[in-house]
Amino acid sequence: MGNVNSIPVVECPQLIRSYCDGFKDRLEANNGYRCFVALVCASVFGEANLSMIVRYFLFSPSVSALSRFLNTEDLAPNLNRRHRLRLKAIFLKVDKDPRRYQYALDDTFIPHSGKNIWGVYTWYDHTKKCCVKAHKLLVLGLVDQKRKLFIPIIWEILHRDLSKLTDAPTNEDLTHEKAWEIGLRFLDAVDEFGLPKLTVAADSWFFGNDFCDGIVSRGFNYVIEVRSNLKVRKHGKKSIDTPLSKFFMAKERRVIRWQKKSKFVAESVVTLSEIPSSIKVVAVANHREIDEEVFGYYACNQLTWDASKIWGYSRGRWSIEVQFRELKQLFALGGAAVRSKQSVETEVSISMIALTVIRLEQLADADSNKNQYAQPNSAGNIVRKLEINSVSQSILKLAMQPKPSVVSKFRLRYTRENLNSKPAERSRKKEIPTDKGKLAKSA
Repeated sequence: MGNVNSIPVVECPQLIRSYCDGFKDRLEANNGYRCFVALVCASVFGEANLSMIVRYFLFSPSVSALSRFLNTEDLAPNLNRRHRLRLKAIFLKVDKDPRRYQYALDDTFIPHSGKNIWGVYTWYDHTKKCCVKAHKLLVLGLVDQKRKLFIPIIWEILHRDLSKLTDAPTNEDLTHEKAWEIGLRFLDAVDEFGLPKLTVAADSWFFGNDFCDGIVSRGFNYVIEVRSNLKVRKHGKKSIDTPLSKFFMAKERRVIRWQKKSKFVAESVVTLSEIPSSIKVVAVANHREIDEEVFGYYACNQLTWDASKIWGYSRGRWSIEVQFRELKQLFALGGAAVRSKQSVETEVSISMIALTVIRLEQLADADSNKNQYAQPNSAGNIVRKLEINSVSQSILKLAMQPKPSVVSKFRLRYTRENLNSKPAERSRKKEIPTDKGKLAKSA
């Protein structure tokens, strides 16, 4: 809960509770709704430890109740389906201005050091050039290009291929699931759910004939970054065999504008080694001189699209990287000490739902601004405001004639013995008398 976790929160902020109310009808049994509200609120405030949630969120049930809730069978799929239904209002805006929105697909690692955690394998991190023991999370979401915000829609933890277990002595030797295959399954779910068919942006690890053909056959367009060492097979009717980096060295560059920034691009319709059909490739650089290095190549199935449009879609994908950073730093993704399949999937879903609550508030804040080009407040600023308001209201309620039940719960949880032990380990004590005279005397 940031820097204010020494102050208890008496009630869940209205912004969070109002969004959680949309899940209430599916979670009312066995204290499920209270657990869900406490976990979402704690995720927004950056707290994943169940013991700390019980200690500093006075509306939270016990640690055992939170643990049972996280381990509920088929809870994560139900939360995910309801989450998509709650986003219907966003997609109503998409139909009015489809060019403002796109999909982005990417994966990220959630490192873990504990043993026997479901879904954790040893993966090779191409960014850090080393192996990591982690969950590999794949996410597809909606990007608002105007506001530069990403809202997660579908996510899944990737696994090793257990069908090849007999040929592999250890889990580390198993073949992992291909992210592009899961990505195509995500697009099928998007289509079945009745969501619009927008352009899909992804990085170079997804580029391949099967993935690109799968996107086009499903009625979507794509803008995907490609590696510079891919070879150009055909340019027009001419057959050639040269890497992209060398092919575009001789191409003249022109300037394009994107969000008041100048970039220099060269474009051409070619056939690459991995794609037998013709595609449009755009090379983007910071300088006009052809001897200056190109920093990115982007492929698109729409041959008539302008280079600035393709570059815009490729930049829109960056918002998913911002989302991963905020999920790990602000919303404590992967911070809960859970091990089972049900609890791991539910914990990921709750982090995604908590992020969505803040994203919707960012969009509402930006749309209420008279300046149509104004960017929304950062997620960190909104979370800090929620923390400050929650602490202020909690202090007032505790100081100004609080309810006896709140005082009892507060004093029971904040004895010297309980502060030095976990909430699950505290002794069973009788409730402190609720009579005001006895409370004053005991104080």
